[in-house]
Amino acid sequence: MSRVGRLPIPVPEKVTVTGKKNVITVKGPKGEMCLTIPSGIKVKIADEIVLSRKSETRELIRLHGTTRAHLANLIKGVSEGHNKILIVHGKGYQGEVKGQILEMQLGFSHKVLFEIPGGLEIVIKPGQNTFTLTVSGIDKHLVGAFSAELYKIKKVEPYNLIGFRYSDQHVKRKAVKTIT
Repeated sequence: MSRVGRLPIPVPEKVTVTGKKNVITVKGPKGEMCLTIPSGIKVKIADEIVLSRKSETRELIRLHGTTRAHLANLIKGVSEGHNKILIVHGKGYQGEVKGQILEMQLGFSHKVLFEIPGGLEIVIKPGQNTFTLTVSGIDKHLVGAFSAELYKIKKVEPYNLIGFRYSDQHVKRKAVKTIT
C-alpha cells in the first residue's frame, strides 16, 4: 500500500469538504476549489479524509498517493494559502505592482512586464539593492508555476548572487575569477 496515500488528511474547523460522485469540493475562508478523483480511488469523508483504492493495479498504486497529496494541498490552500518568496538582488533592481501588472527593472534596456494571473497576490518589499517578491494564492500549482516563470527571467549567478533566488534556496558562492 502507498505510504503517502494511506495517511489521513486532517480537516481544519473552518473548512468544509463535500463529495459528489468523483468530484471533491473544498470550501474555506480563502476560497473554494474542486478536485476530480480518478476512478478506482475511494474517498471517505469524516473528521478526517481517508483515501483507499479498489484494486492493486500499478496505475492505481501510483495515483493513490498523488491524489492524497493534491487533496491535502487543496485543504491547506483554502485554509492557510500557499506562498513562495523570491529574493531579487542587483544594483538598481526595482519592482512594483500596477493593478494586475508586475513591472520590474532588472538591468535590461527595457522594463520587464508580467501579467499577474487571477487568484494570485504579489507583495513587494523593497530593500537596498534588493527587493523581495511574495507570491501567494490558494492554488499551489499556480503559485509555483508563476514563481518559476519569474525565476527564469534572471537566475541567480554564483559569483555575486545577482538575480532571482528562492528564499529557501542555498546557492554555493564561488570565488571571484582571477588572472594569474
